[in-house]
Parts: sequence; C-alpha cells; structure tokens
Amino acid sequence: MTAISIDRRASAGGAPAPRRPAARTSRRTTWAHVALLAGGVALAVWRFADAQPALKPYTLVLDFVPTGEYVPHYTALEKGWYREEGLDVKIVRGQGSADTVKRIAAGQGDVGIADISTVIAARANTDAKVKAIALWYRRPPHGIFLRADSPIKSPKELAGKKLAISPGNSHQILWPIFEKLSGLAPSSVTWVTMDAASMPPALINGQTDAVPFFVVHEARIRKVAKQSNQDIRVLVAWADLGLDLSSTSLVARDESIAREPEPLKAFLRATLRGADYAFRQKNFDEGVKYVVKHHPEVDPDGALGAAQVASRFVYAEEVVKGTVAVGQFEPARLEKTRDTYTEYLGLKRKVPLEEIYTNDLLPAKK
Repeated sequence: MTAISIDRRASAGGAPAPRRPAARTSRRTTWAHVALLAGGVALAVWRFADAQPALKPYTLVLDFVPTGEYVPHYTALEKGWYREEGLDVKIVRGQGSADTVKRIAAGQGDVGIADISTVIAARANTDAKVKAIALWYRRPPHGIFLRADSPIKSPKELAGKKLAISPGNSHQILWPIFEKLSGLAPSSVTWVTMDAASMPPALINGQTDAVPFFVVHEARIRKVAKQSNQDIRVLVAWADLGLDLSSTSLVARDESIAREPEPLKAFLRATLRGADYAFRQKNFDEGVKYVVKHHPEVDPDGALGAAQVASRFVYAEEVVKGTVAVGQFEPARLEKTRDTYTEYLGLKRKVPLEEIYTNDLLPAKK
C-alpha cells in the first residue's frame, strides 16, 4: 500500500515520473521490421531478376518491304511470344530473296525469309551455307501485274516490254522458267532495276509496262493505283501456268542449325503460334494493326488483303486436311522443285536434299 501511495503522489504533483520507453521501442521495432522486410523484398526481386536468363537478340530479315503477308511475325512480336521463348526479335526489311540469303550466309541475320529457289541456286553455284528450316508458302505466289488499260493480253506479248525489278527478286531469278511455261521468247524483256517500293508507282505512272509481284500484293497495288485514278490487273499467276513447286521458306545458316538449334526451334514455335492466331484463326485485322504500328507507312487495306491471300498459301489444302504440319517440307515435292530449278536455271550441280532443308526444328510434324 505504501509503495502505491508514493507512486500516486509522484504522479499527482511530486517529482516527475520516469519516462516510459515502451512506445518508442515499439515504434523502433516496427520500423526495423519494415526496413528488414523491404530489404528482403528488394533482395528477392534482385535475385529473381538476376536469375532470369537474358533475352537473346535475334534478327529476322524479310524478303521484301513490310506488308500484310508478314502479319504472323508481327503478331508473335507484339503478343510477346518471341520474348516468352527467350528471344528479343528485331524484324528488318528485305531487298529480295537472293539478297536475304546472302545476308543470312554472311551472319547479318539469324533467320531470313526467302524463296526456296534462291537457296537451291546459292547452294549449287556458290556453296552458300544456308538451309531452309520451314516451308512458308507451299505454292509459288508469283505473278505479273499490268495497268488495267494495258493492251497486253497474254504473257507472250511481254516481248519487247520494260519490266520493273528489285535487286535479288526471285521473279527475275526464275524468269527462264516463266519463259518456258508461258511461251515468252527468251531474253525478250528489258529489266529496269529499282527499289521494291518504287515498282508499283513505276507501273502506274507508265515508266514500265509490267511489274512482277506476289499475287498477295494485289489489293495494295490496286489502292495505290486508285489514288492516281488508275487501276491494275493480274496478267497471270505463275501457279496457273503449272508452277506447282515449293516456294517461300524460313532459312538459317548451317552453323546455327548445327550448333544453336534451340533458339531456332524457339523462333519457329513463336512464329507458327503467330500464324495460327493471325492466319488460321483469321485475326487479320488485329495482325494488320501490329504491322502498321511498326510501319505507319503501310496501308491497312492493302495489308489486310495481302494477309488474307497469304494465309491460303501457308494453310494450303494439305495442311488443312492434316496431311502435313504447318512449315513441313514434303521430300517428293522438294525433289521436284530442286530438279526443276537445276534444269531451267542451269545450276552448277544438283544439290542433295539434305543440304537444302530440314524438318527437324519444327514443333510438330506429320
């Protein structure tokens, strides 16, 4: 009781009561815990980030200027599917299939898009160490465009005419085959070399009589023509002349295939995922927006038309029916393709099929 009375007097007006440190200690303890927790979170984040493998820079070289036919690649890029596969993909424009093959062979890109004819020719004539890793267009999309008012009615009437062409363009490389299939006199046209983007205006403005283009570009070229109150038409699609061969492919260096196959497999998984989403599931409009985002100069309407036509070359009848997987080469068709090009292009040697392609990197095969 006495002790209690003394404490009360001190509190009531006697000597000041000793200060109680409990609250301050509690606050110090709380902030210490907060700091410790924050430090732990930061350390965990740092360790997590440090544990993540760095994305591998990867360059895709197109065979042409960016258009709607490349919707699957830009879809995979924008959806983050390449990054999910560990690749930081950069897409750069091309200057024709032959040029793309040269760039890939020289190590200026990791994967390229090129017509299979240029791979076969480069192997046969210069022993370029480049091989196809997936078949993209299962039929040749090659065609010849004219102005709608052109008097030319058949391929034979191209004799003596001027045709625009870009360096390395597969149309010019395959022209001897077109001459034989169409009956056009050999070496009877004059080639006017220019950048690929200049070819449609050259036709529309009358600088040339015709231009060779993939038929997937019809909508784009027609829209350009309409802006000048002109129109265009397709003189002939080469496939209609009987050119039933393997065509546009994804290509890579032999060294990459042998020593670093996993990044190539990852690239193909993401690319074919983009093809499935954009082409097979027909998300064309969304895919076109991705192309235009990276290349504002691309006309959306023309790109949409190109994407819709291109999808039919990728998802051809044999793919839709399940006979072969997307991207899968058929040895018999490729052998026919090789033999045709070897004969008509006068190649130095008949290249063995194993030097031309591999199906081993595809995510699925039939």
